[in-house]
Amino acid sequence: MLVKIGDRMNIINIKRRFFLIAITSFAASTVFSSCSSPQNNSATNTSANPSATPAANTTTATREKIKVGVTPVPAGEILEFVKKNLAPEAGLDIEIVTFNDFVQNNTALKDGVIDANYFQHIPFMEDYGKKHNFEMYAFTPQIHLNPVGIFSKKYKSLKDVPNKALVTIPDDPSNAHRALKVLEESGFIKLKPNVRPASPKNIVENPKNIQIKEIPGAQAIPSLPDVDLAGVTGNWIVQAGLKTDKDALALESANDPIYAVTVTTLKGKETDPRIQKLYKLLRDDKVKQFIKDKYQGAGIPIP
Repeated sequence: MLVKIGDRMNIINIKRRFFLIAITSFAASTVFSSCSSPQNNSATNTSANPSATPAANTTTATREKIKVGVTPVPAGEILEFVKKNLAPEAGLDIEIVTFNDFVQNNTALKDGVIDANYFQHIPFMEDYGKKHNFEMYAFTPQIHLNPVGIFSKKYKSLKDVPNKALVTIPDDPSNAHRALKVLEESGFIKLKPNVRPASPKNIVENPKNIQIKEIPGAQAIPSLPDVDLAGVTGNWIVQAGLKTDKDALALESANDPIYAVTVTTLKGKETDPRIQKLYKLLRDDKVKQFIKDKYQGAGIPIP
């Protein structure tokens, strides 16, 4: 086959153009690879070297979130200590939801607004569950006891309390029982034996004819100047800034842990790993020491 000289030159020029295009594509590919490689290496180094990613971001990303209802003090303060000092290392992200009302706290639990709460003792939980037709689960051993004390703004000693004194106690059955037992141990009344929970109707002896009025726990401190004595649980005492070991005229014994506060959740959710982890952290020895140091008897850790 014969090829003219002009045609041969055209073929050579075409080959040269293809060669130049190939060279240019290779160069561009090399430049692109050089620009993108550091990013790929950086990603590889980050996964191989955890220090390449800020520790706080890594921890936050891996924490399990849990919403917990509390009353402000001492439960709220105790849980805040756990949140700041123990929860991050345990991989738990605690959202604290504060309620000033016991009813709202348990309603939020029932409605699924919170995963667990930490404010109540077992008798209160059981009584509330029966009245509102749902089951809760309480973790034991409990966390701490808020002892019931007898307080007064008018008298420095129980001996000074006159006949027909006006005495307030909590209006919920379990805490009313506790306050009445302290009054009994102080010699003001005598209760019918083996009644639990006892109410004012179970008083069989009242030598000073004291007048007992049941009121919501939150009203105990505000109404204290207007009454002679008040039976008050330790959480309200701490919130008011009073000192149980200095200001109480009589105090509940810590020998009965049934009235100690613990973590509560809905029945069936007690196996949730987040809630179990929360309970374990609240039982930590560091938490027990915190309670002892901060509350000086107004909150007593359970062994």
